[in-house]
Amino acid sequence: MASLFFFLALVVSLLSSSPIATEAAVKRYKFEIVVKNVSRLCHAKPIVTVNGRFPGPTIYARAGDRVVVNVTNHAQYNISIHWHGLKQFRNGWADGPAYITQCPIQSGSSYVYDFNVTGQRGTLWWHAHILWLRATVHGAIVIMPEEGQSFPFPQPHGEAEIILGA
Repeated sequence: MASLFFFLALVVSLLSSSPIATEAAVKRYKFEIVVKNVSRLCHAKPIVTVNGRFPGPTIYARAGDRVVVNVTNHAQYNISIHWHGLKQFRNGWADGPAYITQCPIQSGSSYVYDFNVTGQRGTLWWHAHILWLRATVHGAIVIMPEEGQSFPFPQPHGEAEIILGA
């Protein structure tokens, strides 16, 4: 009986002294797909944008976070969003290729992408995954290490997001 008491006391002390794991955050974003006139090289041209921005908003998350993106399509074109380079563990339906993992989001409709950022860090990108819309509907995904973990390189002097597009 004394050995059982000792064993239980040991287990309780180990559990109480171990660090408590931090709970992953839920990062929520709202993407409104809209046509907006943009002036480039002295000519106004209507383009499809996210929240009226070109390029679209940057998604920030930490490794282990859950990302929820509510996309509402106000444009006259069907659309889907692909999270380029993001590993879709146990949530492949959120990967975004139209007619492969989902039907495109029709004009006037919404779709909620809900995925976990597992075992990844770095800068990736998201883009429309249908027709020519990827030329204007795109943005960055910045995945930082878990809280308390460091980057695998020295701290940079500064940061800048660079998105190359046609």
